[in-house]
Amino acid sequence: MDTTISKASPVEYELELHATAEDIEPKLKEALKEQRKHMDVQGFRKGKVPLGLVKKMHGETIGYKVAEEFVQDAFETEVESNDEIEPLGQPTITELDYEIDEDLRAVVRFGVRPEIDLQDVSSEQISRLEHEVSEEDVEEEIERLRTEEADLLPMEDEPAGEEDFVNIDLQRIDPQTDTPIIGDKDEDLSFFLDDDRLKTELREALVGRKAGDTFRVELPQEPAHDHGPGGPEHDHGDEEDRLYEVTVNDVKARDLPPFDEAFVRRVTEQEFDDPEAFRDEIHRQLQSQWDDQAREMVQGEIIDKMLELHPVPVPESVIETYLDSFVRQVEQENDGELPDDFDEEHFRNRNRREAEKQGRWMLIRDKIIEEEGLEVSDEDMQAFFAEQAEGDDEVSAQQIEQFYRQMPQMMDRVKQQILSDKVYDLLIERFDVQPKSREEFEEEMQQQRQARQSVAP
Repeated sequence: MDTTISKASPVEYELELHATAEDIEPKLKEALKEQRKHMDVQGFRKGKVPLGLVKKMHGETIGYKVAEEFVQDAFETEVESNDEIEPLGQPTITELDYEIDEDLRAVVRFGVRPEIDLQDVSSEQISRLEHEVSEEDVEEEIERLRTEEADLLPMEDEPAGEEDFVNIDLQRIDPQTDTPIIGDKDEDLSFFLDDDRLKTELREALVGRKAGDTFRVELPQEPAHDHGPGGPEHDHGDEEDRLYEVTVNDVKARDLPPFDEAFVRRVTEQEFDDPEAFRDEIHRQLQSQWDDQAREMVQGEIIDKMLELHPVPVPESVIETYLDSFVRQVEQENDGELPDDFDEEHFRNRNRREAEKQGRWMLIRDKIIEEEGLEVSDEDMQAFFAEQAEGDDEVSAQQIEQFYRQMPQMMDRVKQQILSDKVYDLLIERFDVQPKSREEFEEEMQQQRQARQSVAP
């Protein structure tokens, strides 16, 4: 057997293999004998079929399988055991020229890690959201909880207010003939008037109306894919506004419960009964949510900036590995099977850029881990398990650890997440991080969205 390893690109190598029929014969004969054990052919005892007949009946299939295994074994011997080359991702047999009892030629393409020169990021600015939860934020959350728990009380001959519940029918009117358009009617639509998705024109027209009222209103046309409450889904033209007749069937008001001990016990499932203690818990939870959101956002900024500074090539094998994981995720979301109408080729093409992005960040992250000598210690693992058990009186950190250790894949994910967190912490220290208030941050995000839209094709 002869093998040659050559560089196909900065991140791709090829192993070319030539093997004679004599090289493959031992494995082929072994595979034919294994096949013979399971064959039951008339005129022969089971397992005693002549090898020549086995080869005639199954030789092509068995030969191809043997050739693939031969190539895989050669790859392990010539590449994976080579200290000078570190393959990355799943190797791919790009050429396989073989017929039974003849010589074999094959080419295996595999990826390697690119050379990455980590850039100095000390002068690179990134924004970090800093928001201290206020008493007003806490009151808004309490009001939201009270609203969710509110009863709906009928409003006898009273006009609808800006936060009330209404039930309506919508009948589209032809403005040319001033008659209803048959088949274009939405009945029994229910919503609150403070729903953000509600058309402003419909909301303003409904405020002050009573059950039994009928009136007309012009509503702007919505895109076919974007229908909120009060948004008819029919498409009868391209005009900007449509005329509707609105019938108010019912109006109800929210009856908000008092923020007292009974309310607190109900919404916390008996965990709290003191309103002030629950108010403190709401403050803590809101602050934790804002802190988590801020960290997630700054991590996203770090990734984007590092990708911009390090436009390194990504091996095809790595991209394919991420695409495979995306497909598996679709399977998991559909009870372990891909939907019948799932177009995998289209899906992979559409998600290729994201797979390449994730692959590039993985390579950069691993380079940082290598250069900085970052490791996961026992203390890191114990801290993770303790955090998982925090606030749970029924499960201890030790029990969580035992659960994870039963599944090596989950343990590896935990270690990788800890390493990623260490990379983020290190980079946050090195970037020029600019703290921004909630208002400043939202304005900056809006400007970035507008900038992306202006350059989008």
